[in-house]
Amino acid sequence: MCEFCIKHGEGKKWYLNLKNYSLDLVSDLRRRKFIREFMSRTIGEGEKQISRLETRLAQGKEIPGLIKRFLVRRLKPVHYGQVVPLEDVERIFEMTSAIVRVPCGCRWAAKHKEGRYCFGVSIGPPHWFDGMNMDFFGSPDVSRFENLSCEEAMDYVRAFDRKGLVHSVWTFRTPFIGAVCNCDRAECLAMRSTVGLELPVMFRAEYVAEIDAERCVGCRECVRLCQFGAVGFSLLEGKCFIDQTKCYGCGVCRSLCKQDAIRLVARTVGQRKAG
Repeated sequence: MCEFCIKHGEGKKWYLNLKNYSLDLVSDLRRRKFIREFMSRTIGEGEKQISRLETRLAQGKEIPGLIKRFLVRRLKPVHYGQVVPLEDVERIFEMTSAIVRVPCGCRWAAKHKEGRYCFGVSIGPPHWFDGMNMDFFGSPDVSRFENLSCEEAMDYVRAFDRKGLVHSVWTFRTPFIGAVCNCDRAECLAMRSTVGLELPVMFRAEYVAEIDAERCVGCRECVRLCQFGAVGFSLLEGKCFIDQTKCYGCGVCRSLCKQDAIRLVARTVGQRKAG
């Protein structure tokens, strides 16, 4: 299990612990101030740290190990994520009482283009998104919140899954979980930092993928969908395979497999690589 499961999950998956969505956490004034500043300054205006990371990614520059460790230590108590598969997203939506579809802050910060791929989640009023000013996203059609039922939200997430978007949960002052995101490496700074810069700003999922070689027909749809380069193809055997040292356990590779040849299994301690 990840360290958040030990600290905030009572020995179970921390993002399935109802306490981490509680009113006591969201009503904390420091947390609400942080959320307002995160939305307006980091996303609306663009933050210097984001710009520096974007520059390093574009130039292919590495970040020194000491700075990486400093940044990760600073991020974990504040804004940190974990990859979660489709079925755990559904469990989160079923647990929470409010789901809103919101503009994707990461895509906006990186490219100032809007894509409605993120969901704010909360338990019982007041919700963390009450009173948030989202005018910086532009037109009312873009900046408004969409209140959704669990099934409506899952319809979106299932569609994102088939497109290869990776699902993840995010904290706003850990351990409060305020959002479920759906990301890809082309536009998500968190994913590109974690994979491209080896700066882990989110944990791998509690799972890894396995391929049943007897079922696999070598169609390579899973290879096409994988955002982490964890799925390969053997020309000799005509089969796909999973490199579990690269696998983040998102389960997206399953969505287009017509043979049901891929499954998720619990991640072992030996597979618990950082990131």
